[in-house]
Amino acid sequence: MEAASEEKLASVSDLVTVFENSRAPGAGPGAHTLEHHHPGCRSPGPEGPGEKPGAGEPPGSGTRTVSRRYLSSLKNKLSSGAWRKPCQPSSCSEPGTQEPEKRIVQELLETEQAYVARLHLLDQVFFQELLEEARGSKAFPEDVVRLIFSNLSSIYQFHAQFFLPELQRRLDDWSATPRIGDVIQKLAPFLKMYSEYVKNFERAAELLATWTDKSPRFQEVLTRIQSSEASGSLTLQHHMLEPVQRIPRYELLLKEYVQKLPAQAPDRADAQKALDLIFSAAQHSNAAIKEMERLQELWEVYQRLGLEDDIVDPSNALLRQGPLLKISFRRRDPTERYLFLFNNMLLCCVPRVIQVGAQFQVRTRIDVAGMKVRELTDAEFPHSFLVSGKQRSLQLQARSQEEMLSWMQACQAAIDQIEKRNETFKAAVQGPEGAAQRQELQAEELGLRAPQWVRDSMVTMCMRCQEPFTALTRRRHHCRACGYVVCARCSDYRAELKYDGNRPNRVCLHCYTFLTGHVLPADREDRRRGILEDIRAHTSIPLLGYQVTAGPQGDPRAFQLQQSGLLYTFRADSEELRGRWVRAIERAAGGWSPGDPADGDLSD
Repeated sequence: MEAASEEKLASVSDLVTVFENSRAPGAGPGAHTLEHHHPGCRSPGPEGPGEKPGAGEPPGSGTRTVSRRYLSSLKNKLSSGAWRKPCQPSSCSEPGTQEPEKRIVQELLETEQAYVARLHLLDQVFFQELLEEARGSKAFPEDVVRLIFSNLSSIYQFHAQFFLPELQRRLDDWSATPRIGDVIQKLAPFLKMYSEYVKNFERAAELLATWTDKSPRFQEVLTRIQSSEASGSLTLQHHMLEPVQRIPRYELLLKEYVQKLPAQAPDRADAQKALDLIFSAAQHSNAAIKEMERLQELWEVYQRLGLEDDIVDPSNALLRQGPLLKISFRRRDPTERYLFLFNNMLLCCVPRVIQVGAQFQVRTRIDVAGMKVRELTDAEFPHSFLVSGKQRSLQLQARSQEEMLSWMQACQAAIDQIEKRNETFKAAVQGPEGAAQRQELQAEELGLRAPQWVRDSMVTMCMRCQEPFTALTRRRHHCRACGYVVCARCSDYRAELKYDGNRPNRVCLHCYTFLTGHVLPADREDRRRGILEDIRAHTSIPLLGYQVTAGPQGDPRAFQLQQSGLLYTFRADSEELRGRWVRAIERAAGGWSPGDPADGDLSD
């Protein structure tokens, strides 16, 4: 085992030597790879399309911007299938008698040797020396180094100990076994480990840039290795791009190999299966790139919003963002708002006056679960629509019909998605409603979801008692259950609303009756009774023989009942009412009984 291990290490060392010796003493950065490409089939180098560093560029330059541009270009290529364009026979043909499929296998082996040498440089030089420096000097954390290189060690071990040796053995024994499809078919599933590396690449680039600026010892190690002949005067970030583009290179070569195979070749079926597996691995990496960019975009949005704990969730997806006008129920002119629509919530925000850190402040949050969206028919505010949720409702205005429909479709798609995932919600696709239809919550929804508030400017009188509003004595209020504009007297009730966490809210009498089952609150009944009214008798007074006298201290609204040392004092709400009570009690005390029409009606 030790001999075999030493042989592998020696083989890797030879590869590194080949990699280093391939550099001419004055070679520029453009000659950084050993891969041999035919005209028209060359894959872009680590710099990315059109991004060659200058000959005099310092080793540490460009580390902040290359990854973003390259990854964007790479994702476009993977998505468009540009990597999978086959080489034309005219551009891939070479003079000589070598079998075309063997020539492709030879190219695959040579590029794999150069690739393993690059992996050796990354894992055994950059990674190990940075790790040793972190352990020795404590100038930067070991965890930072491990996060930067992700699972690169596993990728290096796989290619150095399995993939490359298998390719080498097959080519050495090509005359006896002219096939590679079975080998690649066996090892291709392991290439899915690249998705973890690709997904971590952007974070690794950020850590690399941060600690290069933050730690002089970190920068010193990087500069020393990047300046070496083995690094080809290229930055660590350039080298780290090599694994990102390797799987598309496999797919390109293997597709060309399948095309060059004769129809009856024994390796054709295995090679096609291997190509399918490589394609799956490439799609896996492409999905990882998309996921990485989604998380990056999500993180940037969270930073703009101030990173609120109940909003930050990696499982969220940003569906749409942009400015809209919010129609206010109090103000006549709509106000500018900036909206973020996620797969689980809609955030209505305003710009911060002092933009230190966060750019926006969240004013309203509506959960997609239970949300509804529909167009509003409003001549005053065209292109407007309503988004109603359990917590709040928003009347929004777009700048055009197309923008309004786009926002409504995005909201409805989020609603449909969450309803499909959660079987407890029923489909609630709601289209535009006519102006004649009542735009209010159904009775069974009162208190369960936020209502659409009627705008103040649309009514001139209370929508319950029809009394006209005035600036001072009869002001406008909104019922939190139905959204009607009502006066203070008609909305002087409180009921618990489920959409607001069962907290008591101002509601109108109509909604109070529906939500609580009471015709009138008990405390309101006591407050509205007169001084002489009572539902339960506190005491019983036989009036026969009592004398009715004026009240104490000459109070014109008071009177007294007096007999045998017993004295009761009463006070009416007015003089007129006092007189009526005095006449009625005097008659009762004198033995009068009702029935004489001439006596008149003394009831209140």
